[in-house]
Amino acid sequence: MGIEKSEKKASPLFVLKEQSDQNYYNFTTEGSSDYQDSNDIEIISYGSNPSNQINSYVSNDVEIISYGSYQPMIQNLRNSNSKKLKNDIEWNAKSFLGTRYVWGATGPRTFDCSGFTQWVYRDAGITIPRVSRDQARVGAYVRYENLTRGDMVFFDTKKRRTGKVCHVGIYLGSGNFIHASSSAKKVVIYNFNKKSFYKERFLWGRRVIPQNRQFTSI
Repeated sequence: MGIEKSEKKASPLFVLKEQSDQNYYNFTTEGSSDYQDSNDIEIISYGSNPSNQINSYVSNDVEIISYGSYQPMIQNLRNSNSKKLKNDIEWNAKSFLGTRYVWGATGPRTFDCSGFTQWVYRDAGITIPRVSRDQARVGAYVRYENLTRGDMVFFDTKKRRTGKVCHVGIYLGSGNFIHASSSAKKVVIYNFNKKSFYKERFLWGRRVIPQNRQFTSI
């Protein structure tokens, strides 16, 4: 059964159920072929007027989930997706606490710093390069004061500072980061305020967790 059009005062927003999963939300609008032809469309928001429920606009193949502004709905989906990804990354990283550090190792029994980050992000569905200097080029640049959970953190840990990346970890929030440490010889969690060396040698962060995946507005 198709969707019969009728006059309306607000614009609808749709999400295709067959293309939706925990990571992606693909939106289509009224004028698209998906809107006209698909039987797997959910109306999740009608835009501006919560009281303007237009029953003649709905067929048996369409479920109305909510009315009102679509922007908060999009924001909630985006935040929920990002939070889950951050939780996965943190859980994956912490599951390797105590794992032995070995230079050049890529896991899972032993890691070096970039082998550790690559493994953790890959487990969460994010592909990054193998070595820290290349990892430091992907994603969005992040200053120290703007770090959020799940960001990669990069350091110059050489005895003589060069300003070049030679170490990487994952930020956990509240000043904590997890990394495969050559000095500790294992995967550990340090705090920037308690380990001033790392705060002084911090270069920048990189954000590879998508903040807005395949969203459009109408």
